Amino acid sequence: MKLVVYTALFADPKLPIEEVGNWFPFVHDKEDVEYIAFTNRKDLKSDFWDVRVIPKKKGHSYRMTSRFYKWNPSKISLPESTHTLWMDSQCYFNTLPKPVVEYFLDGDKYHTAIHHHTDLQSIYVEGMVTSYVYDNDRPAVVNRQLERYYDEGHPYQYDHYETGILMRRCCKESNELGAAIYKELRSDSIRDQISTPYVVKKRRDAGDEGILTIQESFTAHKGNLPLPKSKIFFTVPKPSEKLKEDLTKR
Repeated sequence: MKLVVYTALFADPKLPIEEVGNWFPFVHDKEDVEYIAFTNRKDLKSDFWDVRVIPKKKGHSYRMTSRFYKWNPSKISLPESTHTLWMDSQCYFNTLPKPVVEYFLDGDKYHTAIHHHTDLQSIYVEGMVTSYVYDNDRPAVVNRQLERYYDEGHPYQYDHYETGILMRRCCKESNELGAAIYKELRSDSIRDQISTPYVVKKRRDAGDEGILTIQESFTAHKGNLPLPKSKIFFTVPKPSEKLKEDLTKR
């Protein structure tokens, strides 16, 4: 296995660094794993990560640029690899990553592994909470998207996801899954926790058996669902609410 661990953090250059956050300060031996961090911020530095400073993607918001990197590993300048491990910049792990990726993907049985959501089992509840409670996207955008999903027969309850950790084998199927999710993000809500269950179900219905739902939670808070907490993956708090999406820019 040739593994690349990668992350991205794009933010308005006007924000102070303490409101942006930083790369997790790993100190373990990298062995032959490469750790790549993409950002537009020259002040985001690391002694551990290979930090690559690049401009924000043209026509994209800062957050959407990060999501492009998250869901399209085959379209960005990653080193050659057989597997990737994406982590949102708030996430980290406490053990060497190669055996973990090997375990969850079970050799070649799965091409993608994603953790179940700690609280929810429904994109419809997710959509209402994200737009009306947390103001993470506009209700008009979310409602239109959910109506389309409902008309296409997406059930009220289905596997729901925390997408901050993505373990993937580099192959056609995982690339297609990521591209389909990113397409939903560009046309509808910027919240990938809404579009991911929909795309996963469509692919499974079409015969894709390579997507694993990990029945564990890695978030810090105690969830509403009776899921065990991961002993491998964890999160740190968001540094600032100022990193929330500008809903006038997609």
